[in-house]
Amino acid sequence: MAAERIALRADARGQAVARAAAALRDGRVVLLPAEGVYGLHALASSTAGVERLEAMKPRARGKGGKGWIALVGRPADAYRWIAALPAPAAVLIHAHWPGPLTIVLPAGPALPASLLGPDGCVALRCPGSEFLREVVLAAGGLLISTSANEPGEPPAVRAPEPETLPEAVAVVVDAGPLSGLPSTVVRVDGERVVVLREGAVRVPGSPP
Repeated sequence: MAAERIALRADARGQAVARAAAALRDGRVVLLPAEGVYGLHALASSTAGVERLEAMKPRARGKGGKGWIALVGRPADAYRWIAALPAPAAVLIHAHWPGPLTIVLPAGPALPASLLGPDGCVALRCPGSEFLREVVLAAGGLLISTSANEPGEPPAVRAPEPETLPEAVAVVVDAGPLSGLPSTVVRVDGERVVVLREGAVRVPGSPP
């Protein structure tokens, strides 16, 4: 069965939030507009959802935990999932969250194993999209987010047709064409900020 497609309009926003959150809680994958590109999402606490997402888009295991990103619905919610908050990270959160900035920080013991990077870190973002934050809160937990494009392919700036997607995808929320500019990704090591990926937010830092 093809995924349900919902156009993200003002009169359908509540429906889109409810349908996406319900699918996530049911262990399904949803395709949503993220920061400038479309992304695949699953509920981090759902074993079925994580397995389905892993089958579609295996997590990158490279330096910095850059494969899967964890989305929180409110900036303060990030504190539950980290072991420490270095001062530069606190400054970045205050300046850029909610917004298109992903911060890699030491993971705390409560973090779901699906989001733990090989270096013991987690990549966190409180998205700039109010719609996406509402989905996170309605789903009731951390969301895994990863780009919807295939490796080596251009960013997904348009929502694909539902019938072209794997059966694991239950809902597609179509917000029309996006900017193609993803979130900036930084890692904070003590007082040092390292830019892992340039994106929508300009952050001074050292190269990776």
